[in-house]
Amino acid sequence: MRDTSPGRVAVVGPGALGCLLATTLCRIHEEIWVLDHDSQRAGLLQHSGLTLERGGCLAHFPVQVTADPQRIGPVTLVLLCVKSPALPHTLPALLPLLTENTLLLAWQNGIGHLPVLQEAELPCPVVLAVTSLGAHLVGPGRVRFGGEGATSLGFLGEVREEARAALEGVAGLFRRAGLEVRVEADILPQVWNKLLVNVGINALTALYNCENGGLLENDEALALLRAAVLEAAGVARAKGIAIAADPVARTIAVCRATAGNISSMLQDVRGKRQTEIEAINGAVLEEANRLGIPAPVNAQLVAAVKSLEKTSLSG
Repeated sequence: MRDTSPGRVAVVGPGALGCLLATTLCRIHEEIWVLDHDSQRAGLLQHSGLTLERGGCLAHFPVQVTADPQRIGPVTLVLLCVKSPALPHTLPALLPLLTENTLLLAWQNGIGHLPVLQEAELPCPVVLAVTSLGAHLVGPGRVRFGGEGATSLGFLGEVREEARAALEGVAGLFRRAGLEVRVEADILPQVWNKLLVNVGINALTALYNCENGGLLENDEALALLRAAVLEAAGVARAKGIAIAADPVARTIAVCRATAGNISSMLQDVRGKRQTEIEAINGAVLEEANRLGIPAPVNAQLVAAVKSLEKTSLSG
């Protein structure tokens, strides 16, 4: 049987998830590169490597880091771990990494990245990655493991059989690294199932400045969570997406299971970075408007987070 294991791997974006994936793969795979848009930080990480905090233990990994995609050249696997707002200017920079035999795995939250990826006309197949792994960036190149979680992979659009075989090889690589991975024939239900959880958690944790579990201790926040998720679920059903039963209960269960986690949106607000509100609640609102479905709670959350973001960025 032909070996479908990936060769050279490029992780794009040394944020929380990018560092978690890079350090996880470094344990079993030698040819890992990290591409950073920030040349100063790339130099720092090239010198100092990446550090994973897990279970009270520290593990250090030397890794090749650069801000120059030409230095990396073509790879067989790209893990695209930048946030949705960064995609429009990131995708053109990736062309030196891509061939028709490359697989590009997109790890963005929400659904705002889907049209951007579809319209980019990349030379390689695109895979959507949906994960519930938890990670928190403590400092440059230093990530704290936030909890186990399953990852689903599936193609965005039709692909050749060779690409499907290559994706199975990627899934095998992740499993050898200790991750729980499934390959889905139709990834969109998983994309929307995670979106519904993000709709109910991310904006509210940013607005109430609390860990995920804090939402369950606040009656006002919990009522908004329910309403926002129900609105988004109505949009999904109107689009014919086969979402999981009782998305509110599922979101509350995730809150409870990740009670001590700091959501990526709250991390962004605290770090004075642009959030993914447009790709999550904003994308739900856009679809609702297109379908003529009212979504006042998601509209409220989008406006509130944008105001918070503006204050944070200006401060």
